[in-house]
Amino acid sequence: MGHKVLSIDVAITVADPSSVLASYDVIQVYRSTSGVGGPYVEITDAQTRLALRTCQTEYAYTDKTGSNVYWYKFRFLNSSTLAQSPFSDAQPGELHPALDLLSIEELKQNYLFGVDLTDDNGNPMPDSLFQYYIVNAVDWLEKQLDLVLVPRVYEERHDYYREDYNKYIWMKLQRRPVIGIEEVRLVLPGEQVVQVFERDWIHIQRHDGELQMVPGTGTAGTILLGASGAWLPLIYGSNRFIPDAFRIRYEAGFGKPSDCNAVTVPDPDYDKVPPIIAELIGMTASFGPFNIAGDLIIGAGIATTSLSIDGLSQSVGTTSSATNSGYGSRLGEYRRQIKEKIQWVRRYYHGLSSLVVV
Repeated sequence: MGHKVLSIDVAITVADPSSVLASYDVIQVYRSTSGVGGPYVEITDAQTRLALRTCQTEYAYTDKTGSNVYWYKFRFLNSSTLAQSPFSDAQPGELHPALDLLSIEELKQNYLFGVDLTDDNGNPMPDSLFQYYIVNAVDWLEKQLDLVLVPRVYEERHDYYREDYNKYIWMKLQRRPVIGIEEVRLVLPGEQVVQVFERDWIHIQRHDGELQMVPGTGTAGTILLGASGAWLPLIYGSNRFIPDAFRIRYEAGFGKPSDCNAVTVPDPDYDKVPPIIAELIGMTASFGPFNIAGDLIIGAGIATTSLSIDGLSQSVGTTSSATNSGYGSRLGEYRRQIKEKIQWVRRYYHGLSSLVVV
């Protein structure tokens, strides 16, 4: 793969922030443009270095002029004494995960075919521009469809209700579809972890995020659930409700569960983003480049067409009529298909109750 200027995310993990903060206060990010061996040059400065925080272990830096062939390192700095830690191991930068759903080349070939993607001097539009519109299209569609498209890990707190506990701890997760459950803990007030539930107890409906826990045959199962949860009311008297008692860490989005995950049954509807949603991403992402291409066309008779769907608004100027051939015709067709297919996808994944007329 050749050199492409893209926004690159650099993930940084600080395992023991308190220990590091005893000597340093910021993180410096370095980049090599000539391979893993370096040399590495700092791409942060006094204003953009990442401030270390006592309770934060995960940090991210975005290199807006990065590339798929660059390598990155980081180290800690004491901004007062200028003392520096040793470098971390080298790591490749990560492309935005939205590009796993629709690549820049797929956007160009399948949705922008025939469009002059250069400026007036013949310079091609940068790949970072197409990346920007793909990322924004995915973000917009996640909100419109109420689905997680790019896999992410979430941690939720759920309340204890005695009635639900007696029904195998029925809980409804907030995001869907669910790829798998990493951990379910029972935590009492004061952050006392009472139980980490065994993985084979966990049962999840991937499509709607309904989670239940059915105990196994061991002693823990008998104590915890076999007596209809009697031990918790014994501790809390007549209480039927405990806030934030369950902590659930899970991965949501379209993706195939790993072998060690509590959800292991492959399902083609959820193991990867279906073609109809990928098509929605492509059509939505194309409006930005079309808008720019239309602005760059030289000639009289500029026509415009616009898209407005649930808050998304784009106006596209072209030398073609908005109702004839050319950019206006293409965008008019995309507009029609987006409105129609969004309704279909909502109905398929959420049922008729969530259908919204746009």
